[in-house]
Amino acid sequence: MTVARTKASTKVVAWAGFDLSTTGLALGVRSPSGTEDYAQVRMQGATTWEGQPAFDLAHTPRLMLTLLDELAGRGWSWEDAALSFAVRQHDMVLLDEEYALVMPALSWQCNAAQQEVRQLQRQGAEAEVGRVEERFILPKLMWALRQAPRLRKRLAHVLTTGDWIAYLLTGKMRLSTSDALSNGLLVQQTKRLADGVMRQAKLVPEWFPAVIPSGRVVGRVTAKPVPGGDDAWREVAQRLAGAQVVSGLGDNHATGVGCGLEEHDFETIVVSAGTSGTVNRVCPAQATPAGQAACFEYYKNRLLLLMLADCCKWYDRFVARDATPYADRLSGLNDEVARADLARARRVLHRAGQEHYPPDWSALNVGQQAASTQLSIMLELLLRVRAMMAEVPGAKQPVSRFVLTGGLSQSPFFQQVFHAGIQLLNPQAQVLISARQGPLRYQTAAYGALLNAMRPADPHAATRLCPTRCAARADTATHGHLQYLLQAYGL
Repeated sequence: MTVARTKASTKVVAWAGFDLSTTGLALGVRSPSGTEDYAQVRMQGATTWEGQPAFDLAHTPRLMLTLLDELAGRGWSWEDAALSFAVRQHDMVLLDEEYALVMPALSWQCNAAQQEVRQLQRQGAEAEVGRVEERFILPKLMWALRQAPRLRKRLAHVLTTGDWIAYLLTGKMRLSTSDALSNGLLVQQTKRLADGVMRQAKLVPEWFPAVIPSGRVVGRVTAKPVPGGDDAWREVAQRLAGAQVVSGLGDNHATGVGCGLEEHDFETIVVSAGTSGTVNRVCPAQATPAGQAACFEYYKNRLLLLMLADCCKWYDRFVARDATPYADRLSGLNDEVARADLARARRVLHRAGQEHYPPDWSALNVGQQAASTQLSIMLELLLRVRAMMAEVPGAKQPVSRFVLTGGLSQSPFFQQVFHAGIQLLNPQAQVLISARQGPLRYQTAAYGALLNAMRPADPHAATRLCPTRCAARADTATHGHLQYLLQAYGL
């Protein structure tokens, strides 16, 4: 049986989003009829350079081919598609004159450039490029050249990983604003290359390609050989030949898009309870944030982000420790939570990536323990929501809409705690959860990249494809009890 290669087919890829993270490469696809699919593969190539975390990017095309093979095995074909990438931010790619990699890509985990950050601060660089941190490409490049001065003679091109992939697919080298703006490479106000800052740091602005706004078309995948590409890259290009490549997004930007945050929606906060927990809000580019949140590009505006490093990871550790019989049936554990006596609920303290349980923890049954854990995780997220509400002083449009998404949002009790907490913070607020269905429901970065691929033709796809519904609300007595506990614990 052959798969019909027509636009009417439910398994013809029209849009695709790759998500390259620290732990893996994932691919989300969507057909013209709305059928979606998802595949992922574990990351390869983790290494070090001068003792610092990095990635050998030579593995990238083989990882992409693994995903393409997986989807082809499920009956998917490609025809006149558009694709984009969400990539872990702060990867630094260095190429020589022949477009070959000269070293592994230093990752966001590299924090060796303290001396270079201090130098940039003394030189006033932050007045142009914004806050500079050790993981950013600008100081990391200075650090790498100090560690290995011989690199300067070989170096011809500096890119982010997402822009390097786009180059090897299209033959066109560009620097996407989404990741570049969060790496000290662009002037914050104009999004132009910060050539003055670079020259003062004794870097060569000509190493960097022309800047392209995020969400713009870089070009089409070419079957012609691209300098720097090997046989694996040529095979990827042949499989995707003719597909439109849209300039990619940093992973935080992509996650905001995948959560359904519209570019000009200044009245919504999205709380993603995934592996890590994030609280996301969009603000105007000219706004001056209070400084608690990390700030990223969000097309023409800015994305503010506060993070709970452990969210689902925290819950997974609880399950492995105290609820192993429910490891493969978390819905059954949610049933136990629904029957739990909240008078026995306890706060679990979370510090430096570790949980600290109350002295009487072992006296609680598994439902009470799970309820306590979910309550404690949501409390941490709500404390960040409160901080985010104050992050844009004098905002013309106060936040009045709160959306919960991510894996833990499947728990009705987790929704009820969210509802109770948000109504403490804003009694008139809309309290919603994501109503998206299908295999990409919780894959926000991959879905954000997919929506970014749709952007040239449909700039408001996120609004249409990320529906919401009302979050669960507990009965009046339980709602009041939850609000009391949250206030007692510091909300």
